[in-house]
Amino acid sequence: MATTAVGFVSVPVYLHCLSAEMYALWICVGIFSSLFSFADLGLGQSMGRYIGVALGKEDTTAVRGYWGTGNLIVVPFLLLVALSLMGLGAWLGPKWYNLLPAHVRLFRACVSVAGMDLFFSYYSQCWNVLAQAHLDFKFIGILRTITSLLKSLPMIVLAYLTGNPLALFSWGAMISLLELCIFMVHARRHYGLGFHFRAASLERLREMRVYIGKNFSALIVGSLFAQIDRQVVARLAPARDIRNYGAVGNQIAARLQGLSSSVMGPVFYNTTRRAAGAPNASAAAIYNETFAFVFDWYLLAALWLGLWHPVFLRLWLGPHHAAEFDPLIIPLVAAACINAIANISVAQLASLNRLGAIIGFSITGGVLAAAGAWLGWHLGGVAGAAYGFLCSRIAFLAQDLFAIRLLKAGGWLSGRTWRHAGLQCAVAAVFATGYFVFAKDSFWLLIPAVLHGGLVAAFVLRQPLGKMLAGVGDWQKSLSSAARE
Repeated sequence: MATTAVGFVSVPVYLHCLSAEMYALWICVGIFSSLFSFADLGLGQSMGRYIGVALGKEDTTAVRGYWGTGNLIVVPFLLLVALSLMGLGAWLGPKWYNLLPAHVRLFRACVSVAGMDLFFSYYSQCWNVLAQAHLDFKFIGILRTITSLLKSLPMIVLAYLTGNPLALFSWGAMISLLELCIFMVHARRHYGLGFHFRAASLERLREMRVYIGKNFSALIVGSLFAQIDRQVVARLAPARDIRNYGAVGNQIAARLQGLSSSVMGPVFYNTTRRAAGAPNASAAAIYNETFAFVFDWYLLAALWLGLWHPVFLRLWLGPHHAAEFDPLIIPLVAAACINAIANISVAQLASLNRLGAIIGFSITGGVLAAAGAWLGWHLGGVAGAAYGFLCSRIAFLAQDLFAIRLLKAGGWLSGRTWRHAGLQCAVAAVFATGYFVFAKDSFWLLIPAVLHGGLVAAFVLRQPLGKMLAGVGDWQKSLSSAARE
């Protein structure tokens, strides 16, 4: 919540402090860096899977072996990829993106810093995976929240003082290094694990090689297609449209996906431990429970932003930027919600070693996204590109249905899903009658907007809150019993 609040505040500051050209350059460096998201060779998740299985069997020797083998390979490879990002970014970036000649030198400097950040971030992610394999999610949540705030708050100040994206990238790289150091110290103290290069062996590599190969292929596909719509827009559009599309995609749509990204770890590792014989719920039960929780929240987000975005954007960004962002909100938010829900099936398919299916759906979604963004741009400008991207998300709905059939789960095919969807749509329709009374961006509409969000949020929270209160009651009873004894 804290990082979301900071992100909410930061967007108007960035729009005010960074010119359209500087904001567009910032986005272009970010999406170019995303092409190198295969940086850890797939070893991070691969080590996590095998370490999770070994922990389920309480085989500490295997844990050290998998971890040391992965470390010995991933460190030099990450260095190579970071240097490749710096070199290729300086060479190819100015030729692909729609940059002004005066900004090419700054772009190259930003890419160089982004290369250092890539090394720190991806190696930190390997240690994060180690913590997830130990089910240390509380520590991960606290650390990621603190470092996100340490990164975000000063970046707002730097944007205000400098108006230069190079300062923002430099600060981000420093915090990524700090996060890496903290993960390493924590792992040594609590898991007894350091680098363990001496524990590396060809035997462990042979065990992991098939999964690593599949995972690496999935990462290559993901790095090429994860932000392909933004690559197309950055190639075709002027700076202002790049800024608007990237700002909505990064600051609203991507933040919405944060919830589902946070549940991917628990889904992946609980399913992995089940495969090792640990006493966890079935994979279908894990999918159904996670899908039900995530679906309700993303449906609320999509309906709420779709219904109230005119007044929300006016309050958040002011009338000028609200008018620029307005055509992009509905398609990009809807696409983000579909992507977020699909993260559940990605996590479970990966834990069940169905990486080939993930690769196939990612390629299909990426090709459709590139075609949709290109065709949409030529038919309807930047808004057309956004709707073209939304249409491409049909590939990830198909992925969900594949996972549901494989697991014999409910998900999209559950009657509960559509009952809740119908109920939320009915509630939204009732509150939408406010548009018959007020103008679409009138601040008076904030009243029904807050009531709508609060009412549905309370409905979605009723079961988790009930379980929490029941747990508190049981705890109080146990204390009373202990006191009597």
